[in-house]
This record gives sequence, C-alpha cells and structure tokens, in this order.
Amino acid sequence: MSMQDPISDMISRVMNAQARGHATVSFSSSKIKNAICSVLEKEGFISSFKIEGEESKKTILVSLKYHQESPVIRELKRISKPGLRKYFSSKEIPSVRNGLGVGIITTSKGVLTDKEAREHGVGGELICTVF
Repeated sequence: MSMQDPISDMISRVMNAQARGHATVSFSSSKIKNAICSVLEKEGFISSFKIEGEESKKTILVSLKYHQESPVIRELKRISKPGLRKYFSSKEIPSVRNGLGVGIITTSKGVLTDKEAREHGVGGELICTVF
C-alpha cells in the first residue's frame, strides 16, 4: 500500500517521538521534507538533521530538541492536505499564535517561514504550522 501523505507521516513521527522522549527520529527522504527540516533547524525547533543511506533508500535522521526535559515543539500541525490545499497570497498569510509560532510555506522562492514570505512579498501553499 502506498503512502497517501508523506508529510503528515513525517509530522506524526516527529510528534510521537517527542511525546515518548526519544532523542532522534528517522523517516524517508524527499526534497520537501529536507526543506521543512531545514526551516525547523533554522528556527530552532530541532537540534539538527542529516541525510543517510544510498541513492534510492535515503532517510532523514532528525535530532530532537528538548528544554528542561520538555519538547521544544509543542504543536506541529498539517494545514494544507492532499484533499484540500490551502494557498495564501503574501498579504493573507495568517500569523501562528500571534507571531509566536512559525508557518512553513512553499513558495516560488523555495520553502520559507511565514515571516520570510511576507518580507519577500510572495504567497504560496501553507504546508504546516509549528509552535
């Protein structure tokens, strides 16, 4: 059986691993997942990530981040789903938790945070939100 939504699978794996207190989590690699992990690392939600394996079987190994034995990522929610895509212009991009959270958006300039997309004046598909 093929996976219908690999990004939702990635989000579920990260949230489940943090709920259980795991230090790392791994999942299959793709360009969009690499870009999402890059944004999460840049924004300080994960410690690091690296791509392992051979050409056809690459996996991403994410080192999760904790603060005082509590997960840094409190909420990681999928917004745009395969059955219902959510697109926003640069002026309509919603703020996440009054600016405390981060929205991850795929744009024509690559995968950006909601703040970066507003600064560049580009809109796109809101993949997920992180708080």
